[in-house]
Amino acid sequence: MMDTTEEPLLPQDRGPIPRDRFNLVYLIFYLLGLGSLSPWNFFITASEYFKYKLRNTTVSDDNYLNPDYETELQAMFESYLVVASTVPNLAFNFITALLIKRICLKTRMVFSLCLIILMFFITVTLVKINTDSWQPHFFWITLICAVLINSGASILGASLFGLVSLFPPNYMQATMTGQAIGGVFAAIANLVTLALGSHVVDSALVFFIFATIMGIFTLIGYGCLYYLGYSRFHIVEIGDSLPVHVTHDESVNIMTASRGCLYVFHVLKQIWKEGLSVCLVFLVTLSCFPAIASSIVSVEDVHNDWTGKLFPALVCFLLFNAGDWSGRSIVGSLQWPSFGQSNILLVLSVLRVVFIPLVMLCNAQPRTHGIIFNSDIYPVVFILLLGLTNGYLGTLAMMYGPMKVHSLHAENTGAIMSTCLTSGLVSGSLIAILLMKSL
Repeated sequence: MMDTTEEPLLPQDRGPIPRDRFNLVYLIFYLLGLGSLSPWNFFITASEYFKYKLRNTTVSDDNYLNPDYETELQAMFESYLVVASTVPNLAFNFITALLIKRICLKTRMVFSLCLIILMFFITVTLVKINTDSWQPHFFWITLICAVLINSGASILGASLFGLVSLFPPNYMQATMTGQAIGGVFAAIANLVTLALGSHVVDSALVFFIFATIMGIFTLIGYGCLYYLGYSRFHIVEIGDSLPVHVTHDESVNIMTASRGCLYVFHVLKQIWKEGLSVCLVFLVTLSCFPAIASSIVSVEDVHNDWTGKLFPALVCFLLFNAGDWSGRSIVGSLQWPSFGQSNILLVLSVLRVVFIPLVMLCNAQPRTHGIIFNSDIYPVVFILLLGLTNGYLGTLAMMYGPMKVHSLHAENTGAIMSTCLTSGLVSGSLIAILLMKSL
């Protein structure tokens, strides 16, 4: 673990910096990272539950995934869910970045977490209710919940990255790694429920209850930051009351461009390489994962659970999330390209585009031609490397961005980097739709 006393951009007149005793603040940012993404990870992991709820009720329940009995609501759900997640996510990231100085941090964090908890409480309530007679209403209620969850998660994510940017860079790494753990938890839970043969309704109930509990713990964890000396110093002394006075030589329009689009452009001029890097990293990743990666099936002729329903859960979701987690964790001890080598970081981010054809040329179905990598070892290696490089390069970019600006701009820069990341997610999701149609 890195030394938590390194403060490269802190003001010099703030007195001694408290210590992060027992690394409690570091661990809380781990929790905040986990809580910021795990609710949505569990929401999308329960995709079979939503298909079950929207099934054709005139046939046997065992046929709810049979394409021959697919309902119109089932067919529309995933595409509508993509819109319900990407549009508010990008919109509220951008709005939060613009208004970060006008709405206080505590209001943004508490409001977004309470909104997410409330929406998951409604989602949990709907699990055990028989909705067969009002499926269209369930469809739209679920989509409204998805919109509000993503709106809250977007405000939370942008605010969290702004908050952690007030701290040393290793706290950004802790937050990014915590987010990856959420994906690992969701993938393991999905794999276990599939292996045990649990009913999709029971699995969804567990997923949503866990997501609700995580939201509550995240809210408690954030509240604790105001009672620990180290975090309180950064939030209150640095974040809330940093004086706005600069010399003539530092006239970077800090006072005149402290709000709105002018301010965003001013910060982007300094961090555009890191912002573009993180955007490209997640654009490439979302182009491949989960849409194309989850459509890869085993080439083995032997038909059993491992080559059937467990193959996508293991090779796609668990392997990617494990690689992503590992990549984000490695940044704590190895940082290359180093700070200041923005060009190398950008080039490496661009080179990741090679993963798109590599994953597409595996045994992704449905198709009967164009399969070059006709062995199960190829998707294992490609998806593991996709996750590893996503976590490593994405975390480096998110760490380096706030380090390039004056400490006065740190919180805003973190929110702007979050918007760049989300732009990559949205762009990659849209590209994935086109790539799936080209298979």
